[in-house]
Amino acid sequence: MGTTIYCYSATGNSLVLARSIARTLGDTDIQLISRYRAIKTMPRCERVGIIFPVYAWGPPRTVEEFIRNLDLSGVRYSFAIASCGGTAAGTLPRIRKAIRKNGGELHAGFIAKSRGYLAGSDHNSLITMVRRLSGKPYPPIEERLPEIIECIRNEKRIRPERSALPGAILGNFFHSKAKEQFAGLDANYEVRESCEGCGTCTRICPRGNVTLVTGRPEWHHDCDFCGACATRCPNNAIGSRGMPATPRGHNSDVNAADLMRA
Repeated sequence: MGTTIYCYSATGNSLVLARSIARTLGDTDIQLISRYRAIKTMPRCERVGIIFPVYAWGPPRTVEEFIRNLDLSGVRYSFAIASCGGTAAGTLPRIRKAIRKNGGELHAGFIAKSRGYLAGSDHNSLITMVRRLSGKPYPPIEERLPEIIECIRNEKRIRPERSALPGAILGNFFHSKAKEQFAGLDANYEVRESCEGCGTCTRICPRGNVTLVTGRPEWHHDCDFCGACATRCPNNAIGSRGMPATPRGHNSDVNAADLMRA
């Protein structure tokens, strides 16, 4: 196998991006990171890509755990793409540092500006401040994709992209605080009467954090706060307490089955 792309995706954006790259490169396999996060992984291929969304200016916990178990010593070239609706801050330099701790190297890192699904984020003062300090945003991924694929194909060495230094530093600081809170944010979820106990939420959660108890989902406080259980519920039965039951955004080019751990 020429290239293996390990992908973390909840709304579907990162998987769509991985598929676009795989089609163009050819001889490329896509694997879900949720199936490997706690497994020692040594890819047997020439190139490895890691594609994931940015949560609170950094990688999801599941991605960090995966990288701690990833051995890239036998890989010729590796790249990472951070997909974000807002600001990636210092996410990719963090990924490179984690890979180096394992004796590997990140040869290129790209920021992919994509559609975000965090309602009300444009009115959050903290998000606004980090964006302001992060400098000019990167162009949309649709504009950058040919350039990124060409870099990967030619195995160019590209310093991991980041926001302007003040935004990267501030984003790293807030991410280290935010990820400590993510695990317990599932306490805000509630199940509505439209739930039919289909179990989609249990199979799609990247951490296996949801189980069915007497036909209803329960969360166990090991959450990435990715929103997959809510956005992919076929009956729109999962939401946050006190919030209206409005349909959640997700990429319509990806089915729930595409994101399930098994």
